[in-house]
Amino acid sequence: MAETTYAEPDIAAKLKELALDDWYMEEGWLRRKYNTDGWPTTPK
Repeated sequence: MAETTYAEPDIAAKLKELALDDWYMEEGWLRRKYNTDGWPTTPK
């Protein structure tokens, strides 16, 4: 399977097409904000 490289202006459209609403481009990075319930979260 061949990989496709997208230009930065095309990325927003591709994210919308794939319904990846939590993802966005910022300073050349593809990012997603993820909230946790704090540190540490591992049960004892």
